[in-house]
Amino acid sequence: MSGSVAFTRMAALDLLPYLAAGLLLVAGASKVRHPDTMADVLAAIGLTSARAPLVLGVLEILLGAGALVVGGFVLWGLIAAVYLAFAALLALLHRNGANISCGCFGRTSTPIGPRQVAADLLTAALAAVGVFVATPGLIDADRSHAITALLIVGIAVGVPALRRLHTG
Repeated sequence: MSGSVAFTRMAALDLLPYLAAGLLLVAGASKVRHPDTMADVLAAIGLTSARAPLVLGVLEILLGAGALVVGGFVLWGLIAAVYLAFAALLALLHRNGANISCGCFGRTSTPIGPRQVAADLLTAALAAVGVFVATPGLIDADRSHAITALLIVGIAVGVPALRRLHTG
């Protein structure tokens, strides 16, 4: 296999964790814009502070943006862990009969159910790819501008599709 084919194949793998980071960034921005939508889920686990959804949203933005810019297995591992924690929380709330919105994407969030749990597990797997293939940030000196541009287009198309998977 030639070097350019292997490099292109690696860039295609890099897109997967970028989608997870982009989705986390969008979810964080939604929480910052509409923090009240996450309040029910956080209250169900005992976090009743009015600032909690805002703080969570800011942390999601920082983590998603950091991974997109810098990359590295630590940030990808943190993003995978965040999505696994979200999946576990939603599964627990669903099992206990909570009839509340997940609050993940502001006003377009949907009631907690198996679909949201599965979507979070899938998104955790996408982030985990970044751990195993050592996905760098988008600002990588070893990547051509054309490949970076294609990755950005992939993120712009893929994140809304992944969001629809989460929201139904």
